[in-house]
Amino acid sequence: MADESKKNAVVRIIEFESKYAVNFRDLNYEWLEKYFEIERYDRIVLENPINNIINFGGFIFIALIDDEVTGTCALMKHTEKKYELAKMGVAGKYQNLGIGRKLVEATIEKSKQLGADKLILATSKCLEAANYLYQKMGFEYCDLAEIGPLPYNRETVVMKMELSK
Repeated sequence: MADESKKNAVVRIIEFESKYAVNFRDLNYEWLEKYFEIERYDRIVLENPINNIINFGGFIFIALIDDEVTGTCALMKHTEKKYELAKMGVAGKYQNLGIGRKLVEATIEKSKQLGADKLILATSKCLEAANYLYQKMGFEYCDLAEIGPLPYNRETVVMKMELSK
C-alpha cells in the first residue's frame, strides 16, 4: 500500500527516455509476477520498448515523484485511429496515490492529440482496482472482436473508450 509520507507528493508524468527502459520492464514484471506469469509476448515488448512500442508510433509515460519512477504506462498504436492503453504498472508502495489515474489521463490526452477515435485495453477480471479505474475514466467492456486476437494465454477481457464522441 501507499507510503503515508508520499500522500501529498507531486506526481509528474513525462514521456519515455531510454534511461527508463529498465524501470518500465521491472514495474511491469512486478505486477505480472504478482497476478499472472510473464508470457513470451510480455518479454518481447518489455525487453525492448523502443523497438516494440516507440518505433511503431507508440508512446510510454513515466510517473515520477521527485526523481523516483513510481509508475509506467504505454500507448501502443494499432491503426491511425486506434491505440491501446497497455503495460500500466504502479510500484506497490505508491499505489492508492492517484498515479494510475494520472497515467490513464496522459494516455487519453495523447490519443486525442494523435487524432485517435478509439482507445482500447486488455485487462483481467482479477485486476479489480484497475478495472474500477478504467470504468470510472470512461472505458466500457466490449467484445474481443473489436480489438482482435490477443497474444496472451491468461484470461483477458477487453475495454474501449470512444474518443470521437
